[in-house]
Amino acid sequence: MTKKSPEIYAVLLVGGKGERFWPLSTPERPKQFLKIFSNKTMIQETVERILPLVPSERILFVLPPHLTRPLKNDLKWVKTENLIVEPEGRNTAPAIALAARRLRNKPDAVMVVLPADHLITPAKTYLSDLKKAVELAEKRYLVTFGIPPARPETGYGYIEVDRRNPLGNSGFRVKKFHEKPDEIKAKNYMKSGKHFWNSGMFVWKVGEIIKAFKFHSSKTYNALLSSGNRKLTKESYAKSEATSVDYAIMEKASNVAVITARFRWDDVGSWAAVERHLKKGVDKNTSVGKLISLDSADCIVVAAQGEVALLGVSNLVIVKTHDTVLVCAKERAADIKKLLERHAPRKP
Repeated sequence: MTKKSPEIYAVLLVGGKGERFWPLSTPERPKQFLKIFSNKTMIQETVERILPLVPSERILFVLPPHLTRPLKNDLKWVKTENLIVEPEGRNTAPAIALAARRLRNKPDAVMVVLPADHLITPAKTYLSDLKKAVELAEKRYLVTFGIPPARPETGYGYIEVDRRNPLGNSGFRVKKFHEKPDEIKAKNYMKSGKHFWNSGMFVWKVGEIIKAFKFHSSKTYNALLSSGNRKLTKESYAKSEATSVDYAIMEKASNVAVITARFRWDDVGSWAAVERHLKKGVDKNTSVGKLISLDSADCIVVAAQGEVALLGVSNLVIVKTHDTVLVCAKERAADIKKLLERHAPRKP
């Protein structure tokens, strides 16, 4: 008898404050709704990648109320049944618990949890690796993807794997999760062959993640998953633990596995990441929109409207929208959040 294929659901996390790609991104239009790398928004590309594996009726979007309209504008087929609306943003653990709550009557179904704003290529390899992760998830593992480090990155967390006992299909048990390292540690991790970037993508059976919340995150379980069919309220959601699923579950559970990814991945965490994926011009500037330059090099320029002119400058990030211009040193692009915390942008 042939084995029955699992029922797979994709859960896309569509939150975000729109800080990393400010001023082009805003709380009302965070990064996943931007067209940066193609003529499609990042959430459109995310959905297109997963559709060969998961039909549209089994794609769920966890998001705050104010992003339902932008989502439906980008994805015309989305129905109310596809939406899981968070009363408030409380990080990834409560968001994932909400999705598990929706699917709690399907304990053997497999959840593929994906951020909506990552850059992944090629799609064919990605789907192949996803299928491997699904196979491991059917064996009751909580599966994540480890990305082989391409550089000594200090902006990502790392996953250390146990290479002595491979699980097959490029899978390994997790030995330890590591916080974002300093540069020396990042270089050592890169050389070790057993440390991988933590991608923030997960695959597991619905029943297994609910069980994991019960044992490792009882506060969230009691608030969201033990409540039967009672209606979700803002008050009940506020009782969940506002933390990441890494802290709540993955760092505590004993049945965590990693698939070593063969696809190229980037969470595109700041404007500085743009030049890794867009071709530079003859002057070594990376641009989106209209740019003229003289004696300027190694700048990232995004002109959403109008034109940007450079003269005698280098290593800058310049982003121009209809009402705001950002100019910052390239090495400070990851600090935009600090700027916004100190000087909240004025509404037009």
